[in-house]
Amino acid sequence: MYSAKVISLQLKEVERKNSPCFSIGPVGEDLYHWEAIITGPKGSPYENGVFKLDIHFPLDYPFAPPRVMFKTKVYHPNVTTYGNIFLKMLNPTHFRTNNSINDVLTEIHQMLTAPQIGDGHFFVEEIARIYVEDRAAFETTALAWTVEHAGGA
Repeated sequence: MYSAKVISLQLKEVERKNSPCFSIGPVGEDLYHWEAIITGPKGSPYENGVFKLDIHFPLDYPFAPPRVMFKTKVYHPNVTTYGNIFLKMLNPTHFRTNNSINDVLTEIHQMLTAPQIGDGHFFVEEIARIYVEDRAAFETTALAWTVEHAGGA
């Protein structure tokens, strides 16, 4: 299957690049189900947090995006209370076949410090409003959630 070959190659790429921002790999022997751990970016309310993500690759990957969800609760305009991630790159109409899982996780890590809340983006309206109107309140809540759910401090 073509998707299995692409996923295997991307696993090798992730291992070779060995990002300091995240670790990732298959769950057991299931090449189509991975788990990732993202470390919170320095200088952000997510700093020192350890965030778990669940990744499922569709059978038609890389022609369709992986389904990526936070398993760790995170207070962020682009993440729902259920862990769904609103990221343009993960939208089927914007996903490109040359986007690797390494690119996706790098984008999610960057999203933590730069929420995508402008025109053409999907986001949790109430959290986005607080982010724009009262950044200190947003950061206080995000830090509290990070400490409580992701072990940050």
